[in-house]
Amino acid sequence: MKIKIFSFIILLLSLLFATPNKQLTLDNVYVYYAENDAKIAEASAKIVNKQLLRLSEQYHLDVRPLHIYIADNSDTYKQYSGSSSPVWSVGLASDDRMLVKSPSFSRQTIRDFQQTLLHETVHLAVDGIPLPVWFNEGLAQYEAGQFSLHKHVLVSRAFWGQHLMSFYQIGHLMQMEQGKAEIAYAQSVAMIDYLIDYFGVGLVSKCLIYTKEYQDFEKGFKNAFLMDTQTFEKHWREKAKSQYRFYILLSQNNFFWVITPILLILGFILTKTRRRKLLKEWENAEPDSEDPEN
Repeated sequence: MKIKIFSFIILLLSLLFATPNKQLTLDNVYVYYAENDAKIAEASAKIVNKQLLRLSEQYHLDVRPLHIYIADNSDTYKQYSGSSSPVWSVGLASDDRMLVKSPSFSRQTIRDFQQTLLHETVHLAVDGIPLPVWFNEGLAQYEAGQFSLHKHVLVSRAFWGQHLMSFYQIGHLMQMEQGKAEIAYAQSVAMIDYLIDYFGVGLVSKCLIYTKEYQDFEKGFKNAFLMDTQTFEKHWREKAKSQYRFYILLSQNNFFWVITPILLILGFILTKTRRRKLLKEWENAEPDSEDPEN
């Protein structure tokens, strides 16, 4: 999650260097952690460093020093993130600093934690480029491998319920309750997925380069994709009709009613096929009785 709150930076900087934490360094990555998170810190440094190099190669983003603080309990995370952080957040990033919850106490799996690191690293890598929330969050999720089946279903559900959000609405993601935020995140990554699939990574990279050069996202986007964001939004909504319309059938509420008749039909077909096979075996079987006159 990208967060631009001045008080968060001041608080993080002051606490980061005032608290007696362990420190680990790997190339351009600096990790601060509690003693019980030593292995997690080592793995985090490797993951973030590899992601930085990959983003540099893929999108021509600068590799610069990053600082990661791993909170070892909920109170510490709240203390560092401040009151402006949503209760559902598991990681925050701003400037060259990242704050994440350790999987040792949070409900994240190791895979979730790795994806959080990858996600927040993208935010730090594009810092200084004036990106709108939908593009920033969408790219972070895409590069963290977070475009899950569940998010496909959320986009489908929003489409059918006519709850797809505008770019302006997604811009207020930080103030949303968790349910709406999940839809905003899902729609953001779906749009980035479409951009990359339809136009290619090269044009997304150009969009980032032009936006950084002009310090204007609308100008950078138009120079890269030869359309403005309003045209793209309409274009994507039209494509979403065909691309996501059937994913709603896989939602938990609808899955039982979809799969039950399918299983019944399959059961009927298998039973009938087995019965036919058995009858055929009986018809081809030779009589085993002997002639009584012999």
